[in-house]
Amino acid sequence: MPKKLIAVLLTLLMLCYPFAVMWAIRHDQLFLMSAMLIVVAGVRLLLRQDRLFLPLTSFAVLCGGLSLLLQDEFWLKFYPVLMSLGSASVFAYTLFRPPSMIERFARLHQPHLPESGVHWTRQVTKVWCGFLIINALVALLTVFLATSIWAIYNGFISYLLMGVLLLGEYLLRRRQQKKQASEHASKYDHDAHRTAPDQSESRQKKSQHPANQDNS
Repeated sequence: MPKKLIAVLLTLLMLCYPFAVMWAIRHDQLFLMSAMLIVVAGVRLLLRQDRLFLPLTSFAVLCGGLSLLLQDEFWLKFYPVLMSLGSASVFAYTLFRPPSMIERFARLHQPHLPESGVHWTRQVTKVWCGFLIINALVALLTVFLATSIWAIYNGFISYLLMGVLLLGEYLLRRRQQKKQASEHASKYDHDAHRTAPDQSESRQKKSQHPANQDNS
């Protein structure tokens, strides 16, 4: 099976993780869920797709291992908290070691990103850092609430908020691009209007020059 297909399947499994944990808790299957989390983490380590996010896989091994040893659901529910904090750390790291995380994503579709785009993606990376930290705090709060509330937030609301943030950033980016294109076009028109009279004057002088020579 191709690595990309395996990676997609693992991603889908992790998206369902909160509801799988809720099922495991309700059916007394902590051992099975903990073992599955460790196995998924092991496969991700073998794939080695993204070196920046690879260390975050250790959180799955840690939480799965502690849940397996202690038979405590807390560690399975604590995993999303560590993932949010870890992701925020990775995003913040790229601010000090450019390119920023969002710039890396942007260059996948636009390799020759202009300087304005680099600045924009850096600011968006900062926004994501803030969002991930807030998300981690809310996820931590839900750990101590009912399992159903924890699952709904970490398995649905959290992803919904990420989608809203992505959509909002996309709309703002399109607006910014249109604004820059408009400013560039108006500047081009302004320069064109300035050069047009100069060229007209030059032609007039050239046409008058032979006439002056004839008179002399």
